[in-house]
Amino acid sequence: MEWTSQLATGDDSVDAQHRALLDCLNDLRRAMKENRTLFAVYTLTRLKHHVRDHFATEEAMLRKTTSASLQEHVRIHEQFRTQLTDFQVKSIHGDVSMQTVDYVIAWLEQHIAGVSAMFSAVTADKKSAQP
Repeated sequence: MEWTSQLATGDDSVDAQHRALLDCLNDLRRAMKENRTLFAVYTLTRLKHHVRDHFATEEAMLRKTTSASLQEHVRIHEQFRTQLTDFQVKSIHGDVSMQTVDYVIAWLEQHIAGVSAMFSAVTADKKSAQP
């Protein structure tokens, strides 16, 4: 998945984080296609750190908007963080499957697209509310 203007949220920091996540996903996909296990392990570790930081940013932004979906969003984040940590630990032991990688990539791509749409709407609402 490549960055497009359709994924822009209107928040530069979130957009930069989304770009970094997409870069990691593309690196992970490439590592698996090239059978570069050590690079896949490294990339999963990098991805885990980006996800941690990004989810913290998203949750802080949702708290500011008093979003009704905050608790559900946090729960979904926590589930994915746990899964990603499990995948990373398994990868250290050489257990990295393409099925796992496909799941991580699909989950994050779907999440980025959904969050982009949600934050774009929030940003648009803020701009329209300003005098």
